[in-house]
Amino acid sequence: MEQYPIPQFIEQEGKIAFFISFRQFFYLVGAGVICFILYFILPFFLFIILAFVIFGGAALLAFVTVNGVPVINTIFSSFGFLTGTKDYTWKKKESPYPFKTIKRAQIKKIDEGPVLKAQTSQLKKTKTAVELRTK
Repeated sequence: MEQYPIPQFIEQEGKIAFFISFRQFFYLVGAGVICFILYFILPFFLFIILAFVIFGGAALLAFVTVNGVPVINTIFSSFGFLTGTKDYTWKKKESPYPFKTIKRAQIKKIDEGPVLKAQTSQLKKTKTAVELRTK
């Protein structure tokens, strides 16, 4: 029997229409319902200001992601970090007592041998004279 690869790590949301998923749709519909209620409660000028803020926030929550994570998850994680307890503990690693000494290998000094003939050759003298522009 032939085996087919099984897809893994599928993180795609169901789409309602074109590019809008259920989550995005409900954010935008919720903002629309809130603005509809505010239209009848508030004066028109204040309603316009709040409608821009509410729809801007809903669009931010619906369409913006940070490192592939929806903004709402980032906001909840931030609040959880700010309100949660922070316990910074430092544990000292135990060291053996008394301290063990480490013996290192002795470094041997290399004796300089006799000077090679290549270092005092006529070719080297000529090269030096050409570089210094002397005869």
